[in-house]
Amino acid sequence: MDEATTPNHRQADLRIENLNVTAGGNVLLRDASVTLPHGKITVLVGGSGAGKSVLLRVLAGILPRDGESITWSGAFSFDRDSSARSSSDRPQRTGIVFQQFALFDELNPVANVQFAIDHRRDRHHPPRYRAMQWLELLGVPSSTHVAALSGGQKQRLAIARTLAADPEIILYDEPTSGLDAASGRRVAELIRETQRRFGRTSLVVTHDYETLLGFADQVLLLDSHTHCIRPVPTEQRDGLADLMDTAGDVSADRQSPPTSVPPQRVWGANVLGWLAESAKRFLTATGDTLIAVARLPIDAFPIVPRPRWAARFLGHYLRLIGGPSACVYLIIAGLITGFTTTYFTLRFLPFRLYTQPLLIDEMLASIGFALYRILVPVLATVLIAARCGAAVAADVGVKQYGGQIDALRTLGVRPPAYLLVPILGGFLIATPILEWIAFTASHWISRFTFLVTYPEIGIHFWHQHFFRAITPKPDSFAAAFPDGGLFLFGQGWAWVLLKNSACGIGTAAIAYHSGMSPKQSAGDVSAAITSTVLWTTLYVLIVHFVIALMEF
Repeated sequence: MDEATTPNHRQADLRIENLNVTAGGNVLLRDASVTLPHGKITVLVGGSGAGKSVLLRVLAGILPRDGESITWSGAFSFDRDSSARSSSDRPQRTGIVFQQFALFDELNPVANVQFAIDHRRDRHHPPRYRAMQWLELLGVPSSTHVAALSGGQKQRLAIARTLAADPEIILYDEPTSGLDAASGRRVAELIRETQRRFGRTSLVVTHDYETLLGFADQVLLLDSHTHCIRPVPTEQRDGLADLMDTAGDVSADRQSPPTSVPPQRVWGANVLGWLAESAKRFLTATGDTLIAVARLPIDAFPIVPRPRWAARFLGHYLRLIGGPSACVYLIIAGLITGFTTTYFTLRFLPFRLYTQPLLIDEMLASIGFALYRILVPVLATVLIAARCGAAVAADVGVKQYGGQIDALRTLGVRPPAYLLVPILGGFLIATPILEWIAFTASHWISRFTFLVTYPEIGIHFWHQHFFRAITPKPDSFAAAFPDGGLFLFGQGWAWVLLKNSACGIGTAAIAYHSGMSPKQSAGDVSAAITSTVLWTTLYVLIVHFVIALMEF
């Protein structure tokens, strides 16, 4: 039996009442009111820049009422069984199928659907289908990695995930964009089959209306001139192109007519404009950063909707931050630091033939102290900030650019809960481990270098003096941990841990903030990575400088 015929299926018309939307100072909608009939397919068309996608994101709950560039006001109500339930915020239980699918690449198809099931608004009742059943119903292979799925399979997976969240309304954002005619028809048939089988109210925003008109129960036109949404009668659908031309793109009307300006003034205006825009971007970025720093204790507070998924995201970021490549990275850094410090310190000792017998034990102690307290912490945290911070910024930036952040919001998930909190946890766990790996590599290569350089003295002499300045007191619990264990419990371990924690928290916050900034192109993701490397490196150096003033 189809889901649309089951007794507990909710049926309600959605009324949009007195909706006003303003974007960048331009009015997109003014007192617009329209009704989406339950269980039907409504196609929304309009000119470029009319505000179709903005309206979709308002309905999906992605855009706040008073955003930086987009503001909106209005009310929504559901008519169900001759009764009305109003909401001044947005329609409840709204799912959206994004143009770029917005699938979670780090999760397999089953996990993508299970994520939606676990974040249903009403979890008091068991889900209608299990994740595997949703995939079978929509014809999505469960064993194929998300990145390896075809475009059609990704579309089906996106629909399966949206349906698994049990929405009352499904929104489709340009579902046939970039597809050929045959593929577009298959997507249109999929939308119709989904609506027929599951009986969900569907709103499709598209510019490719010709492919979808045959499946539409209602067609709405977003009029850019009158800033309203009006139904298109069935008898006028054949002339929809003419109607769109009449109510089409008004962006040209908003452009000022060109004027003749002398080249010198044009050059000067361009320079001044560039300086003003650069200053504006700097001040905006600085203000956003200060706001992010002030909000960090709130955003990073470890309240997560589902601990299971928080742990899964934590595992993802732990692999990203402290995976095998990062370990190799820090091992090489430790080997270089330990070798150069040991070899060149002893090799270029002043008056080496005379002073070596007297100072070699003190030099070894100084080398051990410098590696443990200064050199390895600085080098390791700088490399972690640059390498791991960039990796996290890229991961979050791709999620922002690909719509995965918006997908989290439509599922009722606060992005910091599954991103910022696991990222902070990943850095706090991985940073000391990676630094321990670097220090272990540095003191082992130091041992080897000394043994090769002074075979006649022996390794016992190196071991006796290298750890002398960092060996814990005999009555300390840490005395039971030899060699590498001194990294955690040697003298000054609290300062080392403070450096690790401060650098890890700051790197995590900067990488997350850079990744979460608006992304309009792949270039924005690249710019976020570059910005993260620069700011995290500077931050880590400042942290070490400030702590060094207190430590020594």
